[in-house]
Amino acid sequence: MTRTIASILLAAFAMVLTGCAGSPSKTSNSSITTTAAQIPSIAGAWEFKLQSSSGTLTGMEVALQEGTMLSNGGYVPDGSISASGTQMAFVTLSSSTGFADGFGGYCPAARGSADTLSGVITALDNAVSNFTFTENGNGFSVTATLSGDGQSMLGTYQSVSGSACPDSGAFTGAIVPKVAGTYAGNLTLPSCNSNGCDTATATLSESSSGTATLSLVLTGTNQGSLTLTGPVTGNAFAVQGTFQGQTVVLDGYYELTYNALDLENDLPTLYLVNATTPTQAAGLLTVPQT
Repeated sequence: MTRTIASILLAAFAMVLTGCAGSPSKTSNSSITTTAAQIPSIAGAWEFKLQSSSGTLTGMEVALQEGTMLSNGGYVPDGSISASGTQMAFVTLSSSTGFADGFGGYCPAARGSADTLSGVITALDNAVSNFTFTENGNGFSVTATLSGDGQSMLGTYQSVSGSACPDSGAFTGAIVPKVAGTYAGNLTLPSCNSNGCDTATATLSESSSGTATLSLVLTGTNQGSLTLTGPVTGNAFAVQGTFQGQTVVLDGYYELTYNALDLENDLPTLYLVNATTPTQAAGLLTVPQT
């Protein structure tokens, strides 16, 4: 009788052990790792092209930030994305050519305006939840999907109720490489009395921390060189420095424009404006043709 009871107890204990081994806890390390692996790392330089239903085209340039969480002794992306202030810029693009023709975007600036972006990435190939942005203080909600490789998005946007800038449309977004290269062309500084008064050779580079350095050598009305620095946001940058005792502030945008040699839009170009006149081009510098 004793042996029979002991045998029953041993069998029951074995079943309990087997059940525990086959059903790991949902809070185990393996479960956390699997969940975290579904959230991509997408922090970096992004460009979102907003195609309005009204026909306008705007480039929303973003130095996208992404939050992290602790998992298995290391930090991994937690899916929260954000940007604000100098981490964002809006470029007005021509609806016919797609090339830059000003800074500021479609929406007029609201009182106390600020540019912001926030959202949550749930997983690759899934919708981006609670994705919103403001353009010059005007709010928009977004429905978007992140690509399977985490390198692009597409979706639609809609102004929020009460916005002073009613608008809606579709957009595409993509990670963009660092801005860099050597360019040449005519440039109008604030001190110039006529358009294109200087010929400029420009070298552009971007640091690992997202700071642009634009080194210019000028001939013409102005002679000499100057170096401007400032933050990069997507394909846009805002740089400043001092030249002949005056502060120079330039807004710039990297794009590919029409190339007469191969009849394609593949010519690396810098569109520049003086920050005091953001809707008027100060220079269009291109990679020298050979």
